[in-house]
Amino acid sequence: MMYGIAPMCALPWSADRLDMRAYFDMTMDLSAELTLKIYVTTAAGYATEPSDTPANQPFRGVLQSFSFSRSIMQSDIGQFTTGTGNLTISNDDAEYDFLPLSYAIDGRPIQIRLGRVDAPYAETYPLARLTASGWNIDTEVISIDIEDNSYKLEVPLQPNTYGGTGGADGGSDLAGKRKPLVFGNTLNVSPVLLVPNLLIYQLHDGPMQAVDAVYDRGVPLTAGGDVADYAALAASSVTPGQFKTCLAAGMVKLGSSAAGTVTADLRGDNSAGYITATADIVRWALRERTVLADPDDLDVASFDAVNAAQPAPIAYFAGPDDNLTVAAFVQALMGGIGGWGGHRLDGTFEVRIFSAPSGEPVASFTRADMIGGDIKREPLPESYRPPRWRWRVPYARNWTVQTDLAGAVTAAHKAFVAEPYRLAEASSATIQLDHPFAQDRDPIESWFANEADAAAEAARLIDLFKTTRAIYRMPLPRRALRREMGDVIRVTHERFDLRFGRLMTVVEWKAQVNFAGDGTDVVEIAAYG
Repeated sequence: MMYGIAPMCALPWSADRLDMRAYFDMTMDLSAELTLKIYVTTAAGYATEPSDTPANQPFRGVLQSFSFSRSIMQSDIGQFTTGTGNLTISNDDAEYDFLPLSYAIDGRPIQIRLGRVDAPYAETYPLARLTASGWNIDTEVISIDIEDNSYKLEVPLQPNTYGGTGGADGGSDLAGKRKPLVFGNTLNVSPVLLVPNLLIYQLHDGPMQAVDAVYDRGVPLTAGGDVADYAALAASSVTPGQFKTCLAAGMVKLGSSAAGTVTADLRGDNSAGYITATADIVRWALRERTVLADPDDLDVASFDAVNAAQPAPIAYFAGPDDNLTVAAFVQALMGGIGGWGGHRLDGTFEVRIFSAPSGEPVASFTRADMIGGDIKREPLPESYRPPRWRWRVPYARNWTVQTDLAGAVTAAHKAFVAEPYRLAEASSATIQLDHPFAQDRDPIESWFANEADAAAEAARLIDLFKTTRAIYRMPLPRRALRREMGDVIRVTHERFDLRFGRLMTVVEWKAQVNFAGDGTDVVEIAAYG
């Protein structure tokens, strides 16, 4: 079904050729055979040209307003970002009264494009690809709640569970539990006892790179080789005091019953090549556990940029009792390197690292751009006030804290397994001097494998927040609609220290655009600088 009030021959511009036109389309599937597509635009309606895609398509002129907001400012700056908003469409003529009788809107894709009315549809700018989450249809308007595609990440990081039928499927005591996942060089992981009578344990759901050590009550066992599959592992004999691996299935088999807790050091997932960098592991989760297509649904350049900026190896273990979603996993990993993940307005998923603004800005704004308001200076989020004089960053996590160890265990290994992680730190006497109330807070959550990388991150954080900075909030013109989280902009203003222009990093974006002509547009940006 399609709706339009403009004649099919209508030209794509208005009389004055100066106005902006917004386009909105939404697809709703009633069944495999019947799809409803709604096309609306602003002002007096519109029809695409024969050369456009879609061709000769009428757009009803009933789009009234668009609002949306995104932010990377929570308790900390970064980690994960989502966006929510609203669209309104006129229903004065009762054209859409039938919709709630036959259609549901949640999960339906929405596209918004912007362009000048004197330009063809093919030259419009794709402002946003979003998702409808709900609506209300009354006698005057349709109000549609919208959000970005983050809901697609609200799925289990590990959907694979044990069936409890025995063998590689685990016994009845494991039925319904999640299979373990390991990424990078993880230390002292507790494997799942998969087949008790055969002494077979599972470390990872899928191919893994290597098993570097297996311990029984802290005593290292001797490696006894690798076999091709579970059947070969089950049939193999293992000498007491040794272990045999099946790297292809993520399993090990002991040669004798364990005297106590069994743990292992291993290098994890190798399903498509061994991966250790944060951005690569996040990309694995998006590709393997969500409906997002790689590379089409990803901002690949952002993953490459994060890999270049932070290639440090990390280590992460998700056990049978972990119920992480992909969203929570991405938040944990990206937060561990001072970054975030989230969907851009164009619908692609990006990752970034929060850093001080530098380089060439993507846009510049002055006091003259701030129509309808003025700049405001706000403090940083509470977690950065007063500033920290010391940052502590964990590395070399021990995934099984142990105290019940055999007497033959070395002092060094006893010390290692007694603590959940080691700490690298960076401190500043200058911050302590300048800020008598400066804080020494808890370590951040991070997953670094090596001390040097954790120390480098601690030093980066000290340097990032030692300079007196603030959040600057400002109303801007419609061209600010294109800005993304993390973009670097230049702001020039006669107030504060902005007279000669200052680089800032966008941390929040809010838009309220009224297409009906009965209100004032607001594009508000908050930036760190």
